[in-house]
Amino acid sequence: MGALLLSAELWIAGGRLLDAQGTRSAALAVEAGRIAGEARRPPTGARTVDASGLLLLPAFVDAHVHLSVAGNVAEVAAAELRGGVAAVLDLGEPERTLPMGAPPLRVRFAGPLLTAPRGYPTQSWGANGYGLELATPEEARAAVQRLGKSGARFVKLAFDRRFPLLDPEVARSAAQEAHRLGLRVAAHALDVDAVRRALAAGADVLAHTPVEPLPDDVVREIASRKLWVISTLHAFGGTTGALDNLRRLRAAGVRVAYGTDLGNQGTAPGIDAKELALLGRAGLSLREAIDAATAAAAELLGERDLGHLRRGAAASVIGVPEAALQDARLLARPALVLIEGAPPP
Repeated sequence: MGALLLSAELWIAGGRLLDAQGTRSAALAVEAGRIAGEARRPPTGARTVDASGLLLLPAFVDAHVHLSVAGNVAEVAAAELRGGVAAVLDLGEPERTLPMGAPPLRVRFAGPLLTAPRGYPTQSWGANGYGLELATPEEARAAVQRLGKSGARFVKLAFDRRFPLLDPEVARSAAQEAHRLGLRVAAHALDVDAVRRALAAGADVLAHTPVEPLPDDVVREIASRKLWVISTLHAFGGTTGALDNLRRLRAAGVRVAYGTDLGNQGTAPGIDAKELALLGRAGLSLREAIDAATAAAAELLGERDLGHLRRGAAASVIGVPEAALQDARLLARPALVLIEGAPPP
């Protein structure tokens, strides 16, 4: 055992880790909030956290939330942490609230949804700044520049046929400016026409699994452009159309990230067992659903030290019964949560 492991400030001991072959016994060494390595057991006299009988997994990453819609941001963030979520992507907040932060919860954000005059969501739930109305390419570029300066790492385009839609040139200008600044472009696009508009604009991410059945040519184009899709199945009722769309998108090679759309009716902070179960109905094994909520979602957010339990990764860890590999409900009630090596506040 190396000197660094011998001197580690904390060990997570007695648990089992998940790998490609199954599960295995291991103790994780933690130093300065990061995983310093692993061993069969901690050294004699080491400070330990007892994970006996638990399966150790990376803390989850939720790639679609609305923190302030869900409640008081600080309180919602604390509940997310206690529930085993280490990072989130907030895809809809008023510009006046930026930059967003709720440490130790890591928050990536997009700011308001970019939309047409009187477009979604400004005439409904987003009337108080959650949507930003854009009429010209110049307004679009200026808005994206402001959002980038505020710390946004994504922008979000809104396409909802119940309301006026972004002019195609305005949408393209917003996406082009975002890409010039190194930002990713997400799109609210639930029906086929909206998805086509998102593709024409240059979106990188579908913020939801579309609910209207997608034609084969659209599935192929989404895959050829290497878009991501964020699941949000539970928030939209887990319809047959959405489940089939996600199944076909995955089969075409599209990357899937777990996201709950926290803030919608029926959602709550923490890990959403119903979302994981619906991912299963869309063809993902429970291990694949866990990957969508850990390594994949962390990669989408650019939080590459999350989503893994390996040397150098953040020591953001949950412990659940090993039976959770057969029952997603057990994932939503972690018995152990550490965020960067410490219990959440």
